[in-house]
Amino acid sequence: MNLIRNRSDEILELDYAAESIFRSSSRAAASPITIRLFGGGTWSTQTSQFYAALQELNLNKNFYQIETLSCDDVNVNHYSISYIVDWLLGGTIHWITAHVHQGIQLRIINSRNAMCFTMEETIRQLQRLKYHPGFPSGDQLQCPIFLQDKIKYLRALQPEGMCNATYMVERPRSLNGRFERDAIDNIVVFLNNCSDEGCGWVVKPPFVTCGTYFRVFLCQQKLLEHLERFFMDDVECIFPYTMIQPCMSNRKEYKVVYIPSKNIQYVVSRTARCGSGASFSVRPHTRLFDFVKSAVGIFRHRCPYAITDGLFRVDVFQTKLGKLVVNEFESLDASYYSTERGDSSFVVTNFLRQYWLSKLIDIDIIKDLIQKSEPEETDVLPIRKSRRREFC
Repeated sequence: MNLIRNRSDEILELDYAAESIFRSSSRAAASPITIRLFGGGTWSTQTSQFYAALQELNLNKNFYQIETLSCDDVNVNHYSISYIVDWLLGGTIHWITAHVHQGIQLRIINSRNAMCFTMEETIRQLQRLKYHPGFPSGDQLQCPIFLQDKIKYLRALQPEGMCNATYMVERPRSLNGRFERDAIDNIVVFLNNCSDEGCGWVVKPPFVTCGTYFRVFLCQQKLLEHLERFFMDDVECIFPYTMIQPCMSNRKEYKVVYIPSKNIQYVVSRTARCGSGASFSVRPHTRLFDFVKSAVGIFRHRCPYAITDGLFRVDVFQTKLGKLVVNEFESLDASYYSTERGDSSFVVTNFLRQYWLSKLIDIDIIKDLIQKSEPEETDVLPIRKSRRREFC
């Protein structure tokens, strides 16, 4: 999980730092400051709790203004990812409460803007926020869960075999979209080695939610044909790779919220994506929770720059042999409303307000605003008692 740094990386970092300093200095005399928020959908719990946290600071509203950008704005106006990042950098403070690409009609936007909203470009552009005040910033922008770069966070768990076996299929190098013989042979080896579940294989791209482009195959040849067709159809080159996983015999998936700092842990739902599945955990879910804690602990150790202190959800399958495996990690846009008895969702909602509050007060500019917003102490003159007139 360590980043391999080279000379070009160092030059880019200097460019990002210089850009941030230039933009900050050009606004130094401006007042009030501007907080620019990318909030994903028109409404979301994360965004509403950010607003609640900001309000709790009791800042003087003459000192700041807040501007928002939603996925709907991006879709309607066909904004590119570089435009979104430019817009965020144009504020004094940037804030992101949702995955930048979620809900955005990438194919439509790319058809108008000459392929300028791909996942590789999205990751590259977001790094420009590294030295800009706000959230996320610094190395947090490398977090594979924030970026939804699924193969990167699954690889952190692979040495312990704690995730579903996953094979990364990179975009073919040939212009006609055909795989080379070696690439096909490697895929077939993986398929043969991961056939114990007896239910075929799943093909799904990263960076997506809600089963977008999710396909199940029982036949290896049809799977290979689908892979070539997938990349050939993706003429905008949105996806740099896709993934293959064995399809689980038991389709039951447990979605578990886990917030280590508050020891909040509960089952959100027990769902079967397709087909039927047998429950493999019952209250109090001791084995399931122990597995989730262990998986998150290993991930945090291997990926220390990842954003794991906020809303965090782990989706878990059980193999045919009874082994628990992580299917996905979710964070910003994760659903956390529970269907179980003793719903703990309200605890997370309250936590999110305090979470965003703690992030806000860590920023020097916000600290200055808090200090400026405090009422000045004034000398209070003693009240004179009026003399009572005496009448003869």
